[in-house]
Amino acid sequence: MARIGFKKGKFNTIDQETNKYSALVNSTVPKLEKVIDEKFAPEYNNAELYADDALAESDYSFKSGTLTITVANDDDTKESTLMGNSISTGTNAGEVTKNVNDSAPEFGYGHIVTKMISGVKKYKVEFFPRCKCTNITTDAKTRGENIEFGTTTIEAKVYALETAMNGFAVGDWEKHKTFDTEAAAETYLDTLLTPSTN
Repeated sequence: MARIGFKKGKFNTIDQETNKYSALVNSTVPKLEKVIDEKFAPEYNNAELYADDALAESDYSFKSGTLTITVANDDDTKESTLMGNSISTGTNAGEVTKNVNDSAPEFGYGHIVTKMISGVKKYKVEFFPRCKCTNITTDAKTRGENIEFGTTTIEAKVYALETAMNGFAVGDWEKHKTFDTEAAAETYLDTLLTPSTN
């Protein structure tokens, strides 16, 4: 199976009071526009205990991971949401202010990977239920003889859930499922990011 595409990066913040994903505006799951690429680097525990000259205990469990997402557009509204920055309304609508006391919220994030299996396209949803944004940077360069496009990089840490929420159990850190159609994959992804009764 070959990965031949990547699309529809979606997220939703976690409401710490209700321990669910936040209520949706107009029943729409927030989407990162124009995702260029994404990388995920997991980190695992590596603890070993030897006794009587043999391995007695070991722990190679998931510890955390680093998620790096590159997007074409630096969307102030979405970036301020992910970083916990304030964005004004009214007279200075759209003005983003960053403060040392800002606290980035935890959020769920998922995307759809297009795959080719025996000549047939499939659509795989990969989902991380608990992430936290650590840094957002944007490339900038003066225009020369040739135009060079700048991009924005979103970096986040991926953690295992400490409490059950939205149908996920304690310790869950990733979920994925493959579908025959893109529409079915997107419906599944939206459902994962929608507040549930769990």
